[in-house]
Amino acid sequence: MSEQCDFCGAVYWKEEKNTAHKYTKCCHDGKVQLPAFPLTENSPDAKNYRQRIRECNSTLAFASMGAQIKPPRGTGPYCYRLHGQVYHRVSPLYASDQHKESYGQLHIFDSSEATEKRLSNNQNCSQHVFEKLDFILREINPFAQSYLQMHRLVQEHPTISVKMVFLEDKNLDMRRNNAPTLCTEVAAIFVGDNGESSANRDICVYPVGDTCQSISPLNQCCDPMTYPLLFPRGECSWNTGMEHVEERRTAKRTRVTQLQYYAYRLSQRNGFSILHNSGKLFQQYIVDAYVKTEGSRLHFLRQNQKDLRIELYRWLLDALECRAHNENICTGKLIILPSSFQGSPVICNRITKMQWLWYASLVSLFLTFTCNPSWSEILNSMEGVQRPEDRPDIIVRVFNMKLKELLEDICKHGIFGTVLAYIYVIEFQKRGLPHAHILLTLDSESKIRTKDDIDKFVSAELPDPCADLRFFQIVTKCMVHGPCGTININSPCMRDGQCCKSFPKQFKDDTEENVNGYTFYRRRATEPVQVGKYSIDNRWVVPYNPLLLKKFNAHINVEVCASVKSVKYLYKYAYKGHDAASVKIQKEGALDHDEILSFVEGRYVSAPEAM
Repeated sequence: MSEQCDFCGAVYWKEEKNTAHKYTKCCHDGKVQLPAFPLTENSPDAKNYRQRIRECNSTLAFASMGAQIKPPRGTGPYCYRLHGQVYHRVSPLYASDQHKESYGQLHIFDSSEATEKRLSNNQNCSQHVFEKLDFILREINPFAQSYLQMHRLVQEHPTISVKMVFLEDKNLDMRRNNAPTLCTEVAAIFVGDNGESSANRDICVYPVGDTCQSISPLNQCCDPMTYPLLFPRGECSWNTGMEHVEERRTAKRTRVTQLQYYAYRLSQRNGFSILHNSGKLFQQYIVDAYVKTEGSRLHFLRQNQKDLRIELYRWLLDALECRAHNENICTGKLIILPSSFQGSPVICNRITKMQWLWYASLVSLFLTFTCNPSWSEILNSMEGVQRPEDRPDIIVRVFNMKLKELLEDICKHGIFGTVLAYIYVIEFQKRGLPHAHILLTLDSESKIRTKDDIDKFVSAELPDPCADLRFFQIVTKCMVHGPCGTININSPCMRDGQCCKSFPKQFKDDTEENVNGYTFYRRRATEPVQVGKYSIDNRWVVPYNPLLLKKFNAHINVEVCASVKSVKYLYKYAYKGHDAASVKIQKEGALDHDEILSFVEGRYVSAPEAM
């Protein structure tokens, strides 16, 4: 049986014996709030909820999130990854004959009928989970109450044209505007024939309509309507009028930016956090927050092209005019994405190839440092049944600390000698794990010139398990390629029946330097060892530095840059730009050059990268 707290109005359950739910205490009179999860984390409902949390949220949401989801291919940990733009839309109160009831339209039905319709769209979700979540939202969520209130008004007054508006302005007199809920976070009014909302960012829900209405990403109701499982009480998110507390205000900035708000929201604090324990839905929320923040920056750049002095790109406009003349079309609009924007193609092309040819002649070492999700710092931060892929925030923070420590060992402690210069770029794999490509330039005394110098710093052989078992386990876990080829033809590196990384390598009794631009490391013939279900030998080992590998327990590929011919390899990895698709966007009859639109439509975003 549910009751209400006399102080804060929170709905809670009367605590009873032999209950099968997990409860949290009310902050005021110690009573028990509504249940959210089953008590045992290994119960069937709990497992189903964790596995299908994104489907549950989408079915119970009041607004849709339109995005082109592109999960990575193959097996492995889950990674939410989208391509292109993101849209948020809200549907009318009643569904049309051509479309099934979905999103907010289901909240006007009876609980059992709504659950039945949700199960028809998501047959893999548990009926008990839907029933519990539907009950909670009907009790405490102001949006569910608003939809039901609007449905009642339409039924009682069918001749009056009524629409529901979730207002952006929170300073309105809620009693005069007949707010249908006691919650102070959400302002909802019902506007008749003679009333119109003044703010263009307000969310309007009409009784009937053929299409869904788009929601502005600047609206404070966008997040709670899209993620009801993360904000069950309808807590509003960031809005343009949110002000800093007095101790954080400055003369130039008194309002909270979108980036500052989401950084605050995503920070880990003491106590249980629904957001950080939502698994796959947490990944979606991170990507959505990043895309909205990035979209605000891109919108500013689009509206302030004159301030960016695009007339300095006259050479680009001349090229477009020449091309338009050849194709017999008119020249369109010129929109530039400046180098000040992170991920801009201008940054990737700032260094010319001739400069790279000169710089590559000085580069001594090329390192690839990849995050290891099995690091103890990551695993010790997991709570309950969490897995590393459920916490991309912890993954990227630990990787950032490890990367700083690695650079300190190389540059300050001089593992390879005196470092004159270094440059690194952080990228994200298809599965989301971050990795850094590092180029090192050593001074003349530390230059790697002979075979003995190479063998001193780089090894491509399996260590002796009897001498150092832990080191042997690290190498076989982190530094073995594949296996691929005839042993495993389904390996991701296979292209037309051949390994794109040229594995397995040949056995070599001695290191051969500067062979066609690449070094052939020493790989002496030994007896194969069993690693998993495959037998491997030194031909499958990726070159590594023993000292760094022992310390960091991660994939750290170390390559000696023996020739200028390797500049293509270095140039490709250091400044190849963000992960994007090859697309061409152009208006019919006009030649536009819109770098912002091309950037948005082409790039992929995963949860760790967004974090």
